[in-house]
Amino acid sequence: MRESLSDGWRLGGASLRFILEHRPVRRYTLVAAAIVVVLWAAGAAAGVVLRRHAGPVEYVLIGVAGAYLLSLMVTAASVGLAGLVADCLDGRPVVASTGWEVVRRRRRAIAGWAIVDCAIGLPSRTIGSWSVDQFASILLGFGWGLLNFFAIPTIALTGYNARQTARHSLQLARRQWGDAVYGTVYLWLRAVVVFGLPSAASVAVGVLLIRAGAEFLGAVLFVAGVAGLALTYLLAQGAKSVITVVLYRFADSGMVYPGFPAELLHRSVRGPSSVINRIARRIEGERMQRLRRRLLGEAESQPPQG
Repeated sequence: MRESLSDGWRLGGASLRFILEHRPVRRYTLVAAAIVVVLWAAGAAAGVVLRRHAGPVEYVLIGVAGAYLLSLMVTAASVGLAGLVADCLDGRPVVASTGWEVVRRRRRAIAGWAIVDCAIGLPSRTIGSWSVDQFASILLGFGWGLLNFFAIPTIALTGYNARQTARHSLQLARRQWGDAVYGTVYLWLRAVVVFGLPSAASVAVGVLLIRAGAEFLGAVLFVAGVAGLALTYLLAQGAKSVITVVLYRFADSGMVYPGFPAELLHRSVRGPSSVINRIARRIEGERMQRLRRRLLGEAESQPPQG
């Protein structure tokens, strides 16, 4: 835990510095977030109106459609950001619209992966991704969190379809880090500590001041705190996009960028806890092993190096 926190702090800091040093990345992140929020709000409002006049079947269909549209928008924004970050890391001249060009080129792959994310990722996040991913990484050979983590740069940089993306993501992770890896270190830690905690405190103090009668000062602190929390989320997502590309290049070709030491990158992906490992091994049998081979296909034949 201590090592994961330390590594997450350092990697998160390097990613945040990268974002602050590259204006096109900042602009794209802000615009993409605004577009996703506006479109999702409009879609949610339309869904509420339609549900009032829908039966049980239509109600479910509207919910599924809404989940897919949200996944589609988030995946598209993430892929565009990953492509933009990759160009920045390679030293190419870019503008914010470069990210939207990546989205346009990869639109079919994005639409396909959004279906996978809606069908697998949404249930995983609903049940509880931490425990589910740890068990899945042992029993099935991969966890959704890590699979989706590498899927975004894979789509951005290769344009593979959903099946090719999943296979390639698994091959990269298994080749570099070995078996039963399910997630990454705490990449959000730096953003939360530096921006999130002060913003949350500002919101809390603002509420207390408003209730105590100091409405103007309380409102100012409340609004500033909410804005700070939104900024924290954007920075955390931006930092995650930076590190996904850095780790992808590290696993794919061994490329290392300044500010991201190789030993730190090698430790950035982790395996399940010893308790989860023991439990999963006990319930694993021949049927589960056959299922793993069927799911992984060619990825299962890749010898781990980690």
